[in-house]
Amino acid sequence: MDHMTAKFYESYVQHGTVDSEASHSAISKYFQAAFKEGDKVLDVGSGSGRDLAVLIKNGIDAYGIEPNDSMRTYSLTKHPELAGRVKSGLLPLTRVPFGGRFDGVLCSAVLMHIHEDCFVESWKSILQVLKPTAKVLFSLPSMHPGLLRDRRDRDDRFFENHRFDVVSSILKSLGFIEIDLGVEVTSVYPDITWTISLFESTAPSPDGMRHPT
Repeated sequence: MDHMTAKFYESYVQHGTVDSEASHSAISKYFQAAFKEGDKVLDVGSGSGRDLAVLIKNGIDAYGIEPNDSMRTYSLTKHPELAGRVKSGLLPLTRVPFGGRFDGVLCSAVLMHIHEDCFVESWKSILQVLKPTAKVLFSLPSMHPGLLRDRRDRDDRFFENHRFDVVSSILKSLGFIEIDLGVEVTSVYPDITWTISLFESTAPSPDGMRHPT
């Protein structure tokens, strides 16, 4: 996460804006379709901790990584049940968090902050922490180009418009298939469209290990 994006999220916490978040995110409606009770799930970019809290309430063995110190501290204060379940981390993953071997990964409102130069590497690093058969649930925003300046939104956050067909192609090349949710979510901003998608890996190699292409 670059300096200006990190600064926004620090201000987001310090000024109390984070307290205005709804208790449930739009993507939480699809947790049941993606994960089952007892699954070990990693929330990449866990933010305020609201999705982690919902996952745990639903019987999911959920953990999170969050690069922003202010957001991470807030999540642990707001949701004491997350103690020991949230660590510092960002994409691409450089280490295996919480022992790896996750049944699923959640990636909500994060991908737009990943530069295209390390986007494929980020997905490959996610692959390395998953079990041979696993699911990935993510949201992908698309902002009207006229609202972006030098790949930054109105809040000066880094914002990359990753095309869904490109993301889909990357995941399919890594052995995933798409599970149709038929979902498109509108944002509070009229010029942003969110797509929520679920992919599943179902074809591990004969030795039971993952081998990214």
